[in-house]
Order: sequence, then C-alpha cells, then structure tokens
Amino acid sequence: MGRIEELNIKGLQAFFRSSDHHPSHFHVKKSGKWEIRVYILTSSKNGLDYSFKFPKNNSVNLTSKEEKAILDFVTSNREKLLLDWSTQVCVREKMSDEP
Repeated sequence: MGRIEELNIKGLQAFFRSSDHHPSHFHVKKSGKWEIRVYILTSSKNGLDYSFKFPKNNSVNLTSKEEKAILDFVTSNREKLLLDWSTQVCVREKMSDEP
C-alpha cells in the first residue's frame, strides 16, 4: 500500500492499494468511519467522483469540507496521481462483486 503524503487533511489517510482494478483511483479513509474510492479522471471542478468501499450501505457522509478538500487535491494533483497510479498499482481484473 502506498500512502499519499501530499493529502494533508486532519483525520484522513489517502493511499493506493498495490493490487487494484481500473478505473484509476485512490482510497481515502476516515478511521472507524468510512473508506471511499476517489476516481482520478472523472473528478472535476463540477464534483468529486467517488464510491464507498466501507460502509457498503453508504450510511455515513463526508462533510462538505472533506469533500471540497479532497476535490481540490485531485484537481491540483491529477497528473502526479495518474503517474503514481501507473507506477505503484499492479492492475488486476475487476472482481464480479466490485462496483
């Protein structure tokens, strides 16, 4: 697992999983609360594109401050994130139970 040190938001951890699937994305975790997949190419100034990994039922929400901070990070660092994705992630086929 490769941490993304540049995302500096209190209480959040960002990382790539070393074995993951397309589309290119990274994970953000709020310990004990939620974990999301953030899609690098489709997040834009119009909104953060993400899906919940945990909890599966989406029973919690990101705060608007968290969402904006993550979106600002993606739009400002897209090229580096894509480069890191290509060098740190061993892409595997998508599992049938994954979104």
